[in-house]
Amino acid sequence: MSIPISDRTYDTRLWVRALFGFALATALGVLVASYPFAVFGAAGVCLALYGIFSWCHERLEFWQVLVLFALTPYLILNYGFDNLAVGAGGVQFPVGELLMFAALALLLGRQSWIVRSIMAESSVVCLAALLLLSCAHLIVDVPRYGLYAVRDSSMFFEVVFLPLGVAWGINPRATQVLLRWMFFVFVLNLLYSWTFSWGEQIRAWSPSSGVFHPVPLFGNYWQNAPFLLVGALFCIWLAPSIERWPSWILVGLAAAQLGSLAILQARSMYVGILLVLMILLLLGESKKLVGFVSTLAWGTGVLAVLLLAVSVLGIEFQGRMGPVQFSFIVDQAKTVLNVGDANTRFSHEVDRSRWYAEVWDRVRSSPSNLIVGEGFGQALITFENEEGIPVRQPHNSSLTVLGRLGLAGLSMWVLFIILTALRYIRALRRGHTLGEWFPLILWLFLYFVLALLFTSVQPALEFSHGAIPFYFFLGLSIGVLRNLENNPGLPLFDAVAQPVRR
Repeated sequence: MSIPISDRTYDTRLWVRALFGFALATALGVLVASYPFAVFGAAGVCLALYGIFSWCHERLEFWQVLVLFALTPYLILNYGFDNLAVGAGGVQFPVGELLMFAALALLLGRQSWIVRSIMAESSVVCLAALLLLSCAHLIVDVPRYGLYAVRDSSMFFEVVFLPLGVAWGINPRATQVLLRWMFFVFVLNLLYSWTFSWGEQIRAWSPSSGVFHPVPLFGNYWQNAPFLLVGALFCIWLAPSIERWPSWILVGLAAAQLGSLAILQARSMYVGILLVLMILLLLGESKKLVGFVSTLAWGTGVLAVLLLAVSVLGIEFQGRMGPVQFSFIVDQAKTVLNVGDANTRFSHEVDRSRWYAEVWDRVRSSPSNLIVGEGFGQALITFENEEGIPVRQPHNSSLTVLGRLGLAGLSMWVLFIILTALRYIRALRRGHTLGEWFPLILWLFLYFVLALLFTSVQPALEFSHGAIPFYFFLGLSIGVLRNLENNPGLPLFDAVAQPVRR
């Protein structure tokens, strides 16, 4: 009877693996104990990225996976992901823009005809004119102001990502996958918004990065409020066609997103709710109007239950502008309608009035500034936020266009908005021919309106987390509408998302 002889090589490898596993577990334990928010946040990001890749890589082309890698944190982490940068030797590059440029290069390497085709769109011609005017300014401004000039011009240069949305929109199968992805992004945005009251602690524990100054990756909520509102509309109109979830869960998610606006307390979104109601009324969409009103009522109910629960437990939630209480929310809404007590006005209103006057003084300081703007590189206003970081732009993207590119740029910008709105309205007026695409076109139109509303009170398009999603969804609209014009009756939700053949 033979006795097996132990393999020393095998034993050595086993011990090495055991020691490595023990060291790794110890290191992770120390990291979790020392930086719990950072570690769990990073783990969540890694899981989200892995989920995107594992779910999408068989259904989408590689450039589309890169776009989702960038858009997901742009929509949720916003300003924090804006400043996530990599580099060496003192030169840093934003990760989000690197991913988007890589996706654009892969797309144009195969489908360069898309750029030529979208130039037939009048609204795109206006954006191209703004881009050319910006290039003319940068020839002079970059030698004088360096990277700050490039940073200030990003609002106009990120229009180059519009073809990514167009290419996506002309493919019904990819559009269906995108809608499924957006549903889960809106759910994540809802959960992330609930952490607002602990934002200060999250920022303290979060890793920081930045091209010009360090910014925490987590704990920023600059643009979560608009996506709560459009996410609620998405759950009402689009989610029932793409997810097999019970209707009461989808209505509950929509109501929860509307109720969560009381935490972020963005007054522009209160106005946005009224705009949605008015647009649905003007379009004669009585069924969707009733559905939105009922969801709004449920959202109020969700908020009431939440406030009752926290009051019983003795917990106080702090919102963006004040405590999460019905009395404060009512007072805040009154300031929007200009019927509240003058003593309850927020300091932001005084600041905005001063910024607008400051930009107007700069615009009329010379004929060149009035006609073509002062260009890029200099701050348009003199103001510092709570962290002592200079604020370079007024909280109004259209006013930024006037300051940077003058009346010439502003006229192109206003014409772009008008032409785009008319494109949507013409499509929606022939709703019977859109079939199952109609809810998507309506949702994209309302996103466009709400995004512009938000830019009237915040410098949203001046940052990548606002501009890149804006131009991407605009491109998606163009792609969808052009495809429907060429292929009437094309199905959307009947298109099965099969693996991509490579």
